[in-house]
Amino acid sequence: MIRINLHDYRDELRKIEIQKRVVKSLAIIIVAIFFILASWLNEQAKLDLVKSETRKLQSQVAALTSEVNLVKEMGGKVARLESIVLTIEGLREKQLPASTIIGDLNLMVPEGLWLHGIVQRDLDYLKKKIKKFPTIMFGEPVKKKKKRKRKREKQVVYQDFVEVTGYALTESGVAEYLERLQKIPYYKATFLYKLSRTYIGGQAVHKFAIYCYMPEKKKKKAA
Repeated sequence: MIRINLHDYRDELRKIEIQKRVVKSLAIIIVAIFFILASWLNEQAKLDLVKSETRKLQSQVAALTSEVNLVKEMGGKVARLESIVLTIEGLREKQLPASTIIGDLNLMVPEGLWLHGIVQRDLDYLKKKIKKFPTIMFGEPVKKKKKRKRKREKQVVYQDFVEVTGYALTESGVAEYLERLQKIPYYKATFLYKLSRTYIGGQAVHKFAIYCYMPEKKKKKAA
């Protein structure tokens, strides 16, 4: 009787089967790792995109902050002008009413310029507060003979100057505003006294001071 030894053959088959299972397991693990890595890279790409968009938004917000502060500053313009009206109401009756003066000053304002203050001044005040005030720009006002009055009565001080202060985004805006004011007929002279650069909320602006000379109207003598 012939016997065939199949022991080695069966062992080889088992080894091959085990190897196949190991290879399949490794393949599954590698595929799983690949998908996990791909998913991680995708999430990282999304995260980087979100970070980039966040940085862009932050830079836009930072850029808008100065403009918002500038708008807030301009928003206070109306409230200031209302308080200015009370100051200008001290205009003498011989001159134009305060509403007309303020209205004309505001109508002449170009784009990118806003007013900060409108105040009446007299020449003596300007000479005391401002060194070398340029009287040559309008001529020295004629001094009037004052009648003797009782000691208790106060002398009337005529305020011939309107001081206009404000801010502008450009120098050309200030020049344009000055040119417009010079066309107002009841001002004998209008000139730019000061122009300097400053910052409001991180925004560079030009601060200016303009003086308008409006002498007292003389009474016409009856014929």
